[in-house]
Amino acid sequence: MMKLIKFVGQPLCAVLYAVSTYFACKKKPVSLITLFATHLSEYFIIGRKTGEECGASPVAALINCLFFGFTWWLPLKNSKK
Repeated sequence: MMKLIKFVGQPLCAVLYAVSTYFACKKKPVSLITLFATHLSEYFIIGRKTGEECGASPVAALINCLFFGFTWWLPLKNSKK
């Protein structure tokens, strides 16, 4: 299941950013701001801690959380168990 989340989720995040960027260019930035804020809060809530536990640097954890959200840290966290 975790492989499916990573396989489908990461390209889906890229599509969400592309669509949100398109709307932001059309003077409707709410979706892009919301997506960015959600992923940034995810980093501070769980992504940073999970990254540290699994050996990722804080910068790598931040970048992965911003681009991929939970599809980055959830499989990493579950593989550690």
